[in-house]
Amino acid sequence: MSILSRVLLGAVLLLAGIAVWQRGTVAQAERARDYAQTAKAVAEQERDNAIAVIAVERQRVKRAEAVATQYEQEKADAESKGAAVADGLRAGNLRLQQRWAGCEARVSDLAAASGQPDGAADDRADSAGRIVRAAAACDAQVRGLQALVRADRE
Repeated sequence: MSILSRVLLGAVLLLAGIAVWQRGTVAQAERARDYAQTAKAVAEQERDNAIAVIAVERQRVKRAEAVATQYEQEKADAESKGAAVADGLRAGNLRLQQRWAGCEARVSDLAAASGQPDGAADDRADSAGRIVRAAAACDAQVRGLQALVRADRE
C-alpha cells in the first residue's frame, strides 16, 4: 500500500469516526431533549393536579364554614328558645303539660301552707327553659354534624 492510499484510508477512517461520534452526540442530545420534554409534561401534570386539589379543598372549606355558621346560628336560637319558654311560663303565656301540673299544685300548696312565697314556680320556669335550650342545642349539633358528613361526601 502506498503512502497516498494509507493517508486516504486514514482520512476515511477519521471521517467515519467523526461521523459515528457525531451520531452518538446527536442521539444523546435527542435523548436529553426527550427527557426534558417528559420532565416538563410531568411537572405540568403535577401542577394541574395540585391546582385541582386546592380547588377541591377550598370548596370543602366553604361548605364547612357554611355548616359552622348555620350551627352557630342554631345554637344562638336554642338559647333564645330556652329564654322564651322560661319567660312565657313566668308570664303565664305558656303552661306545662298536664303531667307536670300535679307537681306544680303540690309545691304551691306547700308554699302557701308555710307562708313562704312560691319560688318553685320560677325554678320550674328556669328549669323548663334550660331543658328546651339543651334539647335545641343538641338538635342543632346533630344537624350540624350530619351536614358536615353530607358536605364531605359531596
